[in-house]
Amino acid sequence: MLGVILAAGKGTRLKELGKNVPKALLPIGNKTCLEHIITGMKGAGVDRVGVVIGHLGEMIEEQYGSGESLGVEITYLKQDLSMYGTGRALLLARDLAGDEPLMVSYGDILIEASNYKAMVTLARQEQTSVSSVNWMDDPTAGAAVYFGDDGFLERIIEKPPKGTSTTNWNNAGVYVFQPLIFDYLANLGKSERGEYDLTEAVRQMVTAGVVVKVHQITGFWKDIGTPEDVAAIRHLLEDSE
Repeated sequence: MLGVILAAGKGTRLKELGKNVPKALLPIGNKTCLEHIITGMKGAGVDRVGVVIGHLGEMIEEQYGSGESLGVEITYLKQDLSMYGTGRALLLARDLAGDEPLMVSYGDILIEASNYKAMVTLARQEQTSVSSVNWMDDPTAGAAVYFGDDGFLERIIEKPPKGTSTTNWNNAGVYVFQPLIFDYLANLGKSERGEYDLTEAVRQMVTAGVVVKVHQITGFWKDIGTPEDVAAIRHLLEDSE
């Protein structure tokens, strides 16, 4: 199974931490962020990984090369940052994915490893794409996710204004997609923020009647977007090791 990790971002909110190293290479416990994600995916059956690189991406290539040290085969996909956004990043993996389902993660999201396998299992059982969610006080910084009692995705709203969401479920940034996702990504337009958002492609799929199942993240979830986030997840993992 193919895994795709979106690791092209500049990490501007990380300030000095992200100035000379890509977010994916930040050490978290005894592994880099990228290694945590690849190891988790590998445990779910992923043996090939496409890593989308941009800002300081050559450092990722230099450290992990072919992926042999991690027990996977890595292909590097270079994103033109003038065509910015998670939607354009994932579209780069179309040829690599072929006609098979694929697992996708943002390169700055860390989750309890058991969630990867649970999502693959759910996707196989339901024969659908799977989107993950985590609980937040207010999903204003991410995307608000609405789903029914049957666990099927109904609505997703990217970066809703603070206090407007009637859900506490946030888009957790990890997916299992059927290859149909690439048809929607290929026709994706820019958002109001000038980016090509993966969440917009998911929204369009659901609006068109494509079934997407929701997996609720168990254990920890952390976006390492700021120095405070990095310190928090390092502390959490150190306590669990």
